[in-house]
Amino acid sequence: MQNLIFDVSASPVAAQTYKEYLGGVDWVQTSTVVIAGIVIVMLVLAILIAIFKGFGKAAEGGKKSSKKAAQPAPAKAAAPAVSAPAPAPAPAVQSGISGEIVAAISAAIYASEGGKQVTIRSIRVKNVAGRNPWAAAAIADNTRPF
Repeated sequence: MQNLIFDVSASPVAAQTYKEYLGGVDWVQTSTVVIAGIVIVMLVLAILIAIFKGFGKAAEGGKKSSKKAAQPAPAKAAAPAVSAPAPAPAPAVQSGISGEIVAAISAAIYASEGGKQVTIRSIRVKNVAGRNPWAAAAIADNTRPF
């Protein structure tokens, strides 16, 4: 029985098919190509990650340097002064915007920030004449009443 299982002549069609599927493959070359492909993909991925991290650091560095240059060094006071916080300055409002609209915008921002103290620096009308048609259609769709 043992010889019958390992005897190729017992089932010549199945044995020939098995040899055709596996016998004609060069496994060394196949494994070399697969391993080389995986290594190349991983190396290119690592290079891309490094490039994007470098871009992120460069962009982040430009923001930090402008913030440091814009903020003067604080002067040291001999005695700390205790005073009430200064009221927030009124936002710079473009002419033609009513007080009700400014109040509504301020209330919406206050609500969207979860009740946090925020400062609104300016409110102005956005010129939408130069907007592309796709963006205009998206805005029209997203601001359509229910």
